[in-house]
Amino acid sequence: MNNPISNNQFSMNNSIEVFELDLDIYSNIFNNSPRLKENAKEFKNIITTFDKLSEDIYLSLFKKSPVVKITEDMSLEYQLNNILIKKLFEIDEFDSLRYTCSLKHFDSILVADLIGQEIMKHFEALCETDKSFNNELQEHNKMCKEYIKTLFLKGEDSQVLEEKLNNNIINIEKMISNDNLIFKSVSNASKEFFTVSNTIKSWGLNDGILTPTSYEEKIEVSAKLRKLKKVKEISEMAGRFKASASQLQKRKTKEEGQEICGVQLGNEIHKILPSEKLLLIRKSTKRNFYKKYTQKELLSYKYRNNKAKSKGPIICCLDTSASMEGELEIWSKSVAIALLDMAIKQNRDFVAILFSNKVYRVIEFNKCKIEPNKLYQLATFFYGSGTNFVEPLEKSLQLISGARYKYSDIIFITDGEADIEEEFVEEFNIIKEKKQFRMISVNVSDKIEKDLDKINDIQILLKDLTDEEIEGVNDTLFSI
Repeated sequence: MNNPISNNQFSMNNSIEVFELDLDIYSNIFNNSPRLKENAKEFKNIITTFDKLSEDIYLSLFKKSPVVKITEDMSLEYQLNNILIKKLFEIDEFDSLRYTCSLKHFDSILVADLIGQEIMKHFEALCETDKSFNNELQEHNKMCKEYIKTLFLKGEDSQVLEEKLNNNIINIEKMISNDNLIFKSVSNASKEFFTVSNTIKSWGLNDGILTPTSYEEKIEVSAKLRKLKKVKEISEMAGRFKASASQLQKRKTKEEGQEICGVQLGNEIHKILPSEKLLLIRKSTKRNFYKKYTQKELLSYKYRNNKAKSKGPIICCLDTSASMEGELEIWSKSVAIALLDMAIKQNRDFVAILFSNKVYRVIEFNKCKIEPNKLYQLATFFYGSGTNFVEPLEKSLQLISGARYKYSDIIFITDGEADIEEEFVEEFNIIKEKKQFRMISVNVSDKIEKDLDKINDIQILLKDLTDEEIEGVNDTLFSI
């Protein structure tokens, strides 16, 4: 492992020992997040060293075994940060958060953001109720700015300022301890984190792919999702289908076995090539290994099932006609969300075609990344009106005719009845035979739709899909 950065601003300003790559992803997310930058700008008016405090909280959460520096080893204007960080480590709830966030960039950034906000909120509240604290904090910020200007001056004035700043920090620490400020901040942040985190995980947004906009999008969309009652119900119900699909896929993978089919980039240790592991042998190349690991750029073996052909995209036609409003919408979207989750885990593209009397939305999900705003559209869009089966099926055929969705299968989710002319049935079945795709209908009503049976491979009733005593139904749907 590399030595901590030395002769560098980081070594004096951060309370946690820092390695060169520790803040790479944090900086990338921060620089591309208007939300985080706005908070940092605002909170620097409360405490001038907030930017480094935020980094220290992140490092405390992300690093497996963070080393907190001795206060005296810190540059004087950052010693208050050091005291705040040490107080965090005294709280049991913070230890629980560290366990949850360890080596997880997104969770660590989210908790650091929430704790930073809470600490600053409590600082402001204490300033309003305690004038002496307000005076000490203002004096602290003023002296820190003066201290920076006199860093290279070793005269009597500089020593007096250092003594005053030391006394000021001691006074602030006592006031913070008396108010139990850090404990209250962690407690509030912890509750908010688990609420946000549960929403993000239940909607499949915890994909670990931290693109420049993903933090911003995830937080924004999770806030929207939490406000809608029907979305909460969809999330809870989808969890059951996801669990069923996950168990099925684990079983099938175990039964089928895997074989190496190529090389790809990644950071799964058990898959990386021996040539990449050799980078760990020398100090001069270790840094390159850790950088490639962090950015998921290590050459790794690519595997495939050796007894099954690779699966293509999923086209999910979702009925949003008036008769679907209420409980049936919840059920239908729960199945769609579970299928999307399965597709992403299996590295498959997914298309949602939302229709009623015609096609109103076509939402395409890339197999490499779930875009939160698209997921929000899928969860919340509902049109009403009548039912038209032909238009969404024609759109499906159009997609399958293109290169990207050439090997797709169709899942058709509806409750209703709609006429399908014999001419279309004949044409659809000819194309279906030629393109060799499958079509499964999921009927969320309690009776079979006869016209759909003319074109699908199988029609599943929702009551059968949710009946644990009926074997094979989940296998049919979630093994597509």
